[in-house]
Amino acid sequence: MKAIRNTFAAFALAAFAALTVSAQTQPAPRQTPAPRPAAPATQPSQGAAAAIAEGKFAIIDTEAFSDPKQGIQRLVAAFQVVEREFKPRRDEVQQLQTRYETLVKEINDTKSVADQKALATKADQAEQLKVEIERKQQDGQKALEKRVQDLTQPIYQDIGNALQAFSRSRGISVIFDVSKMPGQVMVINEGIDITDAFIADYNQRNPASTASTATPAKP
Repeated sequence: MKAIRNTFAAFALAAFAALTVSAQTQPAPRQTPAPRPAAPATQPSQGAAAAIAEGKFAIIDTEAFSDPKQGIQRLVAAFQVVEREFKPRRDEVQQLQTRYETLVKEINDTKSVADQKALATKADQAEQLKVEIERKQQDGQKALEKRVQDLTQPIYQDIGNALQAFSRSRGISVIFDVSKMPGQVMVINEGIDITDAFIADYNQRNPASTASTATPAKP
């Protein structure tokens, strides 16, 4: 499971952008000969700054979403579907790899005593196996990436929408994804980490049974 998640780090949540508080500012009143002084031109910008300052900040670790035990159940279930579907392909490639390594060992162990024609035949067989392994690995990787995208993209989109709703309901204006900013965020108060709370809330509203298991990929 860990290998699947690491392979597809590139499919991490692109939908998670920081939420910002918008504030409308009024233009400074035009100065007139009236005795009352015009409002200071800096007043609107001060009001906008005050509105932004009132927003809450939080952090989240989106890598935790795919944790098999404590992550988002729908996402974990989708990765498990992919893992089951592609196991036959992985097993086939592993068997071919074993055959290739055995053949190479035979060639190396007997190259000084075996018939050169027989060695040449084995060398050709080894080369054919190597080409076949590489082709199957490339084809399998492409199919794997497509299957993962097909299954997880709708879930990631839903997670993004749910995170925005979760944040708005708690008055959170900006979220930093610490998994995308290693070493760049120093957290002083762990209370601003909403990772566990959001995962628990999402799992309660979206049980794993709702994970998509569309038509399996053909081997």
